[in-house]
Amino acid sequence: MFPHFSKRLRAFPKRALLINRNYTLLWLGGTISLIGDVLFTMMLILWVGTLLENQSTAPLAVSGVVLAAALPALLIGPFAGVFVDRWPKQRTMRIMDALRAVLVCSLLPISLPLPLPLAVKLTIMYLVVAAVSGLSQFFTPATKAILKEVVPEEQLTRASALTVGAGVFSWAIGSTCAGICYVSLGAGWAIALNAASFACSWVLVGRMRVSAAAERRASAHPTSLRRVLTELREGLRFIGGQLQLRTLLLTESLFAFGWGIVSVLAFFYITQNTHVPVSLFGLFSAVPAIGGILGTLLVDRAAGKFGATSVYARALLFAGVMVVVSTVPNQAIIDLVGFTLIGIATMQAEVLVGPLVLFATPEQMVGRVFSTLGTITTLSSLLATFLSGFVGSTLLQGVVVHLPTGELNAINLLHIGAGVLIFVAGLHASCQFRTLHERTQMNRKADHHPGTE
Repeated sequence: MFPHFSKRLRAFPKRALLINRNYTLLWLGGTISLIGDVLFTMMLILWVGTLLENQSTAPLAVSGVVLAAALPALLIGPFAGVFVDRWPKQRTMRIMDALRAVLVCSLLPISLPLPLPLAVKLTIMYLVVAAVSGLSQFFTPATKAILKEVVPEEQLTRASALTVGAGVFSWAIGSTCAGICYVSLGAGWAIALNAASFACSWVLVGRMRVSAAAERRASAHPTSLRRVLTELREGLRFIGGQLQLRTLLLTESLFAFGWGIVSVLAFFYITQNTHVPVSLFGLFSAVPAIGGILGTLLVDRAAGKFGATSVYARALLFAGVMVVVSTVPNQAIIDLVGFTLIGIATMQAEVLVGPLVLFATPEQMVGRVFSTLGTITTLSSLLATFLSGFVGSTLLQGVVVHLPTGELNAINLLHIGAGVLIFVAGLHASCQFRTLHERTQMNRKADHHPGTE
């Protein structure tokens, strides 16, 4: 009995690995860091809301946190991809982790009861959030690019599923703990925990054994504005010349716009249309995340059976239909089932984006492609946030459509529009990937019969 137990104990470290040692370290570092990020962001929102409690400017001040985090993705994101393609990926990730930890710690003094004007505190918060977000524009593409160096190609879908699943889990854990941490421990401890998460990521990423040759592959071109712009244009031209990347870029833009509408209106739809108590809003919001975790568990097998492009397109088609179908009845039970199915479908699609990009992109272009994709989807999501609020408050204000199943108000109509957009995204992906498959088949036939026309 004891020799058998000792044998199993020695084998446990290998069994505990996710794909391999390098990916396990990358996954752990990213998960810990993301939990810290979510905890930090939610804590900042609570902190700003508390500082401006019962003041009319509170919603604007809270939205400033979101805006400060989003702007660097639009202004820095595309250029960051150029440098990510030039720099060693592992070293880039560690430098960004170290700098983010220092920046987050700089908020500790204003968490103390010092006699600082409120405007000064808010300005420092916004600047730190923007700076941390700017550094993340280098860290995130480097994380995705290094997958090609640490994960075998046939395991990329599984690696992406594990990463996205960890993201969903991290969001649930971080947002749940944020309120408890802020109320029980205060803002200072939440800041310290986020800085510690970056330190953990720095240590774990440093333990990865990336080949020296991979780390030495850096551009020898001098760093000048003209050279950076030239390389940025080269990346955009490369995306424009690749049907698969063009398809993913437009599809993800449409999806981000549609899902942005659903996310912005979630509170009003759940509490007003389906008459769910505010106390249960968190439970309803967590349902898509539960579905998302299920989706990440199923996607690897589905992609192996039906093909990654097919599963990606079908998932978006199904998600678009379910957004429309679950919106019309205004029934809480139907929404719970619908949100679960939507979470499964959307997460399957999002898991497959990374592998599909990596399959179509050479190593020297990966940073630029992922940065461009991130910038475009962020812009689409921000536009959805602004336009859905504007249209719902002006053009559709007071509009009611009477159906046999009930009444549809502005929130219902915007939800239906979002579902149609997501369905169109899936339809576009399906048509374009079918065209790509046909071209690939024709090229293979031409290679087998080079003498024929």
